[in-house]
Amino acid sequence: MNEIVINIDNEDDYINKYNSNNLSNDLSNYIYEKCKGKPFNNKIGILIKSNFKLNEEKQKDIANKIHNNYKIDLEENLLIIKYSTIKKLLIFILGIIFLYMSYVLKINFVLSETVLIIGWVAIWEAAYAWLFESDKIKIRIKRLKKLSTCDIKFEEISKK
Repeated sequence: MNEIVINIDNEDDYINKYNSNNLSNDLSNYIYEKCKGKPFNNKIGILIKSNFKLNEEKQKDIANKIHNNYKIDLEENLLIIKYSTIKKLLIFILGIIFLYMSYVLKINFVLSETVLIIGWVAIWEAAYAWLFESDKIKIRIKRLKKLSTCDIKFEEISKK
């Protein structure tokens, strides 16, 4: 299990300064950055250490803000994949149309060859995106799924 330790010194450290219903952007980025470089199939746990007493209501509030933050990010990335897939498919189809047009436009050699090249480039771009670029966002989605359901524990740091 990958455990991320967070130290909270102030009750407002986890709250977004512009919207108190959201998680702080700094904390959100910190949590996600701590996941990088680690196997994305491992379970993720978060340990929140505070210098003050967090009652059960505050603990639930923090946990909900963390989970909701990554659920929103997950939904956004799934939406990006949906529209990206549609775009790749349209580019691929457009490439096939251009290839077909290049064989039909045998009137002008330069025009025919230009349309042929555009068709192959469009097909290559779609294939390249499917084969290589989609891996990054798929890994991000797997991490966001883990973070949206991760175990969150709380610990009070004893003052000396």
